[in-house]
Amino acid sequence: MCQGDDADLDSPRVTGHGDRVQREFSKQAASFEDPTYSFADRRLIEWILTHVPPRPGEVVLDVAGGTGIVGRAFARTAAHATVIDLTRPMLETGKREADAAGARNVLFLHGDATALPFLDESFDLVTCRFAVHHFEEPARQIAEMARVCRSGGRVAIVDLVAYHDDLASEHDRLERLRDPSHTRALPAQAIAELMRAAGLTVEHETTHDQRLAFDRWLAQGGPPAAAADAIRAALEAELAGGAATGMRPLVHEGALHFTQRWAILVGER
Repeated sequence: MCQGDDADLDSPRVTGHGDRVQREFSKQAASFEDPTYSFADRRLIEWILTHVPPRPGEVVLDVAGGTGIVGRAFARTAAHATVIDLTRPMLETGKREADAAGARNVLFLHGDATALPFLDESFDLVTCRFAVHHFEEPARQIAEMARVCRSGGRVAIVDLVAYHDDLASEHDRLERLRDPSHTRALPAQAIAELMRAAGLTVEHETTHDQRLAFDRWLAQGGPPAAAADAIRAALEAELAGGAATGMRPLVHEGALHFTQRWAILVGER
């Protein structure tokens, strides 16, 4: 099937949380491909490809893939890549980018990661980037990823993870002020446990601390002014010696920044 086919099997059943996800990410779709933003930063893609080495000829599924930045990167060497996401504007943006690049081995599919519309053992590689912390019950989506992965294949999860257990609740509260579709940034070990429970053997794990410009991060989510002010106040208070937020704020080149911890976990089925 060529990239130009935009399949939409039965329209996915959307929960209240699913509505929040679609609302928040529809707002972000237009700027998701901005190379100055961390999600589209080539260094991030290279970090992923280093720790999840492409295997030529693979059939790849990018779950909750947004505009398909990861799926399209693997499509350079894959036989075929499918990007599935709940938010149509994200998929439409990604399809335009793929069309412009002449990538004809990428399919964009509107669907729900809690019920992937594929038979068991359909893909050599299943990826999921920066989506687990938006899942209400991540065990369900991870189990689905494992189900559609072929024996001997890989499931690779890239996500924002909790920096410190004692600060995770406050970190999540501030993330939700920016983006109400955020649920919880799990510790990397908790993601690994969910992968094992789904029948995967975790064979590789790595973490990376990423400094982010506060104003750019905030603009991407587009929260109400009161929420934006509350997040900024919490980070500035921490810098002044107040309570820790788990976001590790700092001033870099005169501007407010903070630090996220990202993890890659690769499981074999």
